Amino acid sequence: MAHTFRILINNDLSSSLKKVEKAIIANGGKFRGDAQQGGFSGKVKGEYVVLSKDKVEITITRKPFAVPSRKIESAIREFFS
Repeated sequence: MAHTFRILINNDLSSSLKKVEKAIIANGGKFRGDAQQGGFSGKVKGEYVVLSKDKVEITITRKPFAVPSRKIESAIREFFS
């Protein structure tokens, strides 16, 4: 089941997305997208949509069964901090 949540961005959106992209790739994942929308995959698969210059909506579409959605959400929030 998909898990959707929103993140408020405190820094420059483009810089934040570059930081997230670097972190995902460094952990063996793939990242595609731009300042409007995109997706990522690895141990977790999902997509994002930029709602405004300071808000991103993320949907986790696939995750390991044993890992709670809230734990994944927390880790993704860390990428954006």
